[in-house]
Amino acid sequence: MPQFSDDLFLGSAQSFVGTNTNSTLGNPAPMSLGFGPMGRVYLYDTTAAVGTVAAVLAAKTPTTATTYSGTQLAAASATAGTTQVTRTDGTVVIQFDYPRAVACTTASGSPTNSVITITGYDYYGQPMTEIIQSGTVQSTQTKGRKAFFQVYSVAFSAATTVAVSIDTTSILGLPARISDESYILSNRFTGSLSNDSGTLTYGYYGNTTSYATQAITNFTAATPGVITVAYAPPSGTLVQLTGSLGTLTGVSLNTTYWFTNVSGTTGKLSTTQANYLAGTYVATSGTTITSGMNLVPQFTSSSVTPDVRGTYAPGGTLNGAAKLVLTLGLTAIQVGPNATATGLLGITQA
Repeated sequence: MPQFSDDLFLGSAQSFVGTNTNSTLGNPAPMSLGFGPMGRVYLYDTTAAVGTVAAVLAAKTPTTATTYSGTQLAAASATAGTTQVTRTDGTVVIQFDYPRAVACTTASGSPTNSVITITGYDYYGQPMTEIIQSGTVQSTQTKGRKAFFQVYSVAFSAATTVAVSIDTTSILGLPARISDESYILSNRFTGSLSNDSGTLTYGYYGNTTSYATQAITNFTAATPGVITVAYAPPSGTLVQLTGSLGTLTGVSLNTTYWFTNVSGTTGKLSTTQANYLAGTYVATSGTTITSGMNLVPQFTSSSVTPDVRGTYAPGGTLNGAAKLVLTLGLTAIQVGPNATATGLLGITQA
């Protein structure tokens, strides 16, 4: 009886599991050509440097809109795991030891908010941008959600009043799209056989409950209008409304909005990315909706959406020597003859 066990079997692997009425799936397996293609286990083995303040850009106090790029960025640092690299197109970038999220830190004083746009590339060379707002709270670090491998420029939209640095963090980018904790088969950190108490953030194109189309159980007629669903998507998610508006006004069906997560089940809408960043939300009037409308995520990456593959922040402290090993379970759409780039890596990073 021929049997294929290679999970990368090239061709349509026929399987007749469960179709043999004379068998109860005992031994030997009642199939003529095997069971496949299967998935694959991938070891993500890292010894990342500690997240370091000012590893991307030393503290700056811009007095107007200012962009820092190339050699204006921080110098290479072995302890921070950063190097200065010239790409084949001549662009000078700061390159990290492993893909990771960046952050901004404000100094003491009375900071004024600036929209900071980080521009660079991910591990696969895709250009990407992320907006992080410096905020108005002194001595505060605000972490991003996208995993950069290289950073080309840091642009401030306005003066900050106090010094602001751009840092690396211990939030590491995943090599493949992960949509659920179940796909992390084990997560070990140096010095323990127990699973690490880390934090997984799903890839933006995640096929998870938070990113699925959901029935709106309450949409208040208020300023602002607040949406209630079973699982509120993360802030920055692009969404549309479908179904029936009833007498509710202030929003439209099949129109893209920017979602702000208020809680695990509630959120508010903004009509533009600028309004989302400014905290300006849609006001609604008429009659509160309790049924008949859906919240539909739009899977388009932007400068305010999370990383398309997802990130993992270990519970232990990274120091350039401590080892983090994630055992990732990849599915047939991620490896094998029917695999796709979208299946493996998620939608195009933006």
